[in-house]
Amino acid sequence: MIPPRRHRPVNSLDRDLDTQMNDLELEWRQAYEASIAARGAYQALAADPKANADLIDAARERLDRAEALKARIMAKIERLEDRLLSGD
Repeated sequence: MIPPRRHRPVNSLDRDLDTQMNDLELEWRQAYEASIAARGAYQALAADPKANADLIDAARERLDRAEALKARIMAKIERLEDRLLSGD
């Protein structure tokens, strides 16, 4: 007879990593929403033939920053996932 598999008890490190993952996922969702808003603002300005070039440039910069923030947060999520999967 094969004994039932026992799950490893959840320790404080696991809870800490889980909390970090939840926090990062929340940050990513916020950055995602900010990038959608920035993209909409940029596209609206870019479609307006009377829009000021400086305003378009500023909107593009906000979009670039929002996209970069999303990428940085996703990299943190991926590193944390690697830690979780490797069992560190």
